[in-house]
Amino acid sequence: VADALSSTRSRALNVATIVVLVLALLSSLLSSGFTCTNAVSNPYQTFLGPVGVYTWNSMCGVLILIALILFPVNVQGNRLSEELAHGCSTSLQTHLGSRHSYGYSYWIMLLILFLNIASLIIIYFYDHARYSKKKEQERPIENAPKDVILF
Repeated sequence: VADALSSTRSRALNVATIVVLVLALLSSLLSSGFTCTNAVSNPYQTFLGPVGVYTWNSMCGVLILIALILFPVNVQGNRLSEELAHGCSTSLQTHLGSRHSYGYSYWIMLLILFLNIASLIIIYFYDHARYSKKKEQERPIENAPKDVILF
């Protein structure tokens, strides 16, 4: 009974991880679409501008972080490495221990998380610089030098 419960829990965590990764992929595609739209046009709509890119990049980053947490919890919590070692072993020796090792695809997700954070920082600083420049151009006339006011 405990083995069946562990198998069901493991299967549920596998499905949850896959669903989270698919949602992260979709939000990444939406973020890429908004970024390409902003690159070729001047976005007047609020959600199609930087706010949309913020939203979808943030969502993708959070979903990738959730997947980065769910996968090791599933592997180590349900002892999937030991189960795999028992299933692949042809000898009658007992399995004494296991070592969890994650492949490059797991670490690429960490790179994706860092790139999402970097793009959010770049967009923030670009948007802040553009706002500062716009505010500087809208300075009132009282800050202008006296000889400019005479003309």
